[in-house]
Amino acid sequence: MIEPVKSYITHIRDVALLPEERVSHIFCPETGLTGEPPGSGQVLVTTNQRILAFSIDDGGRQTFMASIEDLKGISVKTGSRTSAALLQGILLIVGTLFIYLVLAYWLEPRFQGPPIPVIRMNTGAFMVFVATLMGAFFIGRHYFAKEEGSVTFQGGNWAFSFPYKGEAPGYEIYQVINTVFADRRSRVEASRLPGATPPA
Repeated sequence: MIEPVKSYITHIRDVALLPEERVSHIFCPETGLTGEPPGSGQVLVTTNQRILAFSIDDGGRQTFMASIEDLKGISVKTGSRTSAALLQGILLIVGTLFIYLVLAYWLEPRFQGPPIPVIRMNTGAFMVFVATLMGAFFIGRHYFAKEEGSVTFQGGNWAFSFPYKGEAPGYEIYQVINTVFADRRSRVEASRLPGATPPA
């Protein structure tokens, strides 16, 4: 278990930390918790005062910042693949191959096209074969790639999601969540004391 980060960081990319603000966790979608923020790509940073998310959208870089005191809730969506989903993927591949065999050896002789010299295959059969390979590739990528999930932070009038991939990041995101709630509770409780200020 990685403990909250204790570092000398005063800036994260273009964002300066506030007075007495300290970094709690640095989380990357594919590697999970890390000690230093990467120079580029997506990263989620939690401090004792804020949640900062640096991401890349279609228009370029995007930075989201929110006070942890404004946080109302957090939800985690995990990707899961069951044996039924795997069986469905296998059946789809088998079905695609069956269609290829029917089209290539039954229908193809009726629709002659120019043969491809190197592999000695008719153009129609070759195109069906390529389509079969592409279908198998996309099915395999869907069923065998790292499981994807996301964590959604929700405030009174705002919400944003941050993705993660793989088993280890999926486990470590809960450490980030627990630390955020602990920091939030400390600040809210301290602010309720007469004459008290939130802890650093």
